[in-house]
Amino acid sequence: MVETYFFYTMIFVLAASFAYIAQYGNGTLHRMWARILCFMCLVVPASLRYGIGTDYFSYRRIYENNFPDYLQRLEPGFVFIGQLCQDMGLTYQMFLAVIAIITYGLTCFCIPRKYIFAVIVFYILSFTYLESYNIVRQSLAISVLLCAFSQLYRNHNVKGVLLLACASLIHFSALILIPILMISLININNYLRVFLIIAVVFIGTNQNFLDMLISFAISINPRNVNLALMLRQTELNFGVKYMIMALPTILILLNTKKILMQNNGNFILNANAIYLGVTFLAYVYAIMGRFVHMLFIIPLFSIQVLYNANKRYAKIYNAILITCFSVLFIRYIEHHQVSKPGYKISPYTSIFNMEDR
Repeated sequence: MVETYFFYTMIFVLAASFAYIAQYGNGTLHRMWARILCFMCLVVPASLRYGIGTDYFSYRRIYENNFPDYLQRLEPGFVFIGQLCQDMGLTYQMFLAVIAIITYGLTCFCIPRKYIFAVIVFYILSFTYLESYNIVRQSLAISVLLCAFSQLYRNHNVKGVLLLACASLIHFSALILIPILMISLININNYLRVFLIIAVVFIGTNQNFLDMLISFAISINPRNVNLALMLRQTELNFGVKYMIMALPTILILLNTKKILMQNNGNFILNANAIYLGVTFLAYVYAIMGRFVHMLFIIPLFSIQVLYNANKRYAKIYNAILITCFSVLFIRYIEHHQVSKPGYKISPYTSIFNMEDR
């Protein structure tokens, strides 16, 4: 386990260091090489892993059997990538490498320079990176959504909408971001923003809305019937994980006046208000935790906006967030061992020492 802690910590330290150079370094060539090296820090361990990830062996069975319907109905975008890899004669391990290259390539190369450092730091510390070993399709969709959010924030609406469509073809849950972004574009004040948070919680706990959501999810894909059953299960959860994941959003909302002075500040505030409402729902519905992780792209991209808006306290905010998320990062490694049910990311095993498994 010590080796695994050290290994994942080194991924973070190296990737964050290169991301820092990519944002603050002098010279275009230096910054580009820093992005490439940051990308390699993420993609190499993910490509060489063996038996790491909840669905590692189930996806191998699906891939080697040419994505048969009787095993699992998958989204067409993901199936297209898989069948293209098969047509090229790639092995399953190479297929995982292709998915990793796309997932982390979007994160490392499609985010604007002045946002890349904060995005990479909290992409790893929020265990979004480590979860990509487990929830492969959703993590790929998350990277596409992150790029879509970035494009929409910069008023590149056509590119943003196209990326949203692509993300929905990879994982249907990405559709949840469409109404969120539409609402976020409305110009409202703080009173309406508080009302928006309350409305999200109220609507999310309304039984009629849940029934409609369940029916819609099953109509898209019958495989979602299991998610529907989980959505009906309510259990109060008082863990600190969601509190920490909502911390950037809380800091952003506390700096409303300064955020509004930034480009598209209203968009950032509205999206984070909705994210906070979804986080509250996760304390009631365990399955909503999946949406909290998917929608974490909102505060993930917004953290640098917070730093830009309040430069006086930016270092303090950064220290608080890194400290809190580091605790989360370490606990995630500790609690998600291969020998236990759930996500499986430790101890790390590569294709070079797979005989140990």
